[in-house]
Amino acid sequence: MNAEEKLNREYENRAIYTSGFYAAPENDLANRQKLFDALKSLVTNQEPTAPFSLQIMATNCEINVMPLGLLNLDELKDYEKKQRLQHGFHHQDQGTPLLVQYSPHVEGQPVQKKIVGTVEELFDDFNGQIEQVWNAINHFLQANFQLLTVIEQDLIQDSHDVEKEYRTIFGKMTANQREDKLGFSLADEEVAQFSNYMADMHEVQAIVLSAASFANRELLGDNSFNEMMGDNVRRSTVFWVLDNTFYEIFYYFLFSYQDHHEKLAKYLLHQRKTLIINMRNDAFDRAQKLTETPQLKVDFNKYFTDIFIPVAEQITAEINKFRS
Repeated sequence: MNAEEKLNREYENRAIYTSGFYAAPENDLANRQKLFDALKSLVTNQEPTAPFSLQIMATNCEINVMPLGLLNLDELKDYEKKQRLQHGFHHQDQGTPLLVQYSPHVEGQPVQKKIVGTVEELFDDFNGQIEQVWNAINHFLQANFQLLTVIEQDLIQDSHDVEKEYRTIFGKMTANQREDKLGFSLADEEVAQFSNYMADMHEVQAIVLSAASFANRELLGDNSFNEMMGDNVRRSTVFWVLDNTFYEIFYYFLFSYQDHHEKLAKYLLHQRKTLIINMRNDAFDRAQKLTETPQLKVDFNKYFTDIFIPVAEQITAEINKFRS
């Protein structure tokens, strides 16, 4: 039986069983539990022949767990060809390979794939296979966190350059000139901290506008906000982009300031859950208001800015507690 016949026999005209979750950075215990729950639900409620895809979204990446060939039949054909070359035409069919696929959403980063046993083994020996699946996923999550770290370091380096520019500009002004320019008084001894704040907000705005541009281009397009939110896939992607944006901002501040005080990193990580819950609630409330008062075109720049500038200011306030 060739690969196409195999897929047709096992998956013919059947809806794909899908589920997904967001994998928060550096939260291995929670991520593993979510994986366990999602796959346990699969093996409890479905048969091994059910087509399925578990989608794990993380900051700047996507990881899929699915039968090999589900999204690309040629992959299964190539696999079976290699099996025949290695074992001969009469080798025993061991089942459908289970694929873990890592897709970084970063330019220049290749898609990586790892086969972890078979679908049948996941159903027959769940406790044994879940650890192998988790190990593969965790490996990719760690690699993805390194990508996030590189992105943040680039933002931090840029913020240092921006801060120097602000210090130079404001440092050359008199107190009266600064007040005319800014609309409030700024003493000489406050220039350094204000320049630091402005540089941070510059990087936050870059993150926010990039996310808003993606949402405008890839999700909203020529549709109304209600049409976009009425589509399950696009609505879910909007909230993934929101989480993604939150973590980029959070880790920008964490990496920028964690060395300033020995307890700061632990404190910020402790506050992270509350901060993201508040962000999600705010984003949901704003989305509800937009759907209740339909508009032909929603300004995603404003939507994202209104959500995330307060988040950045709250994180800044938390950091300043350690400066005092």
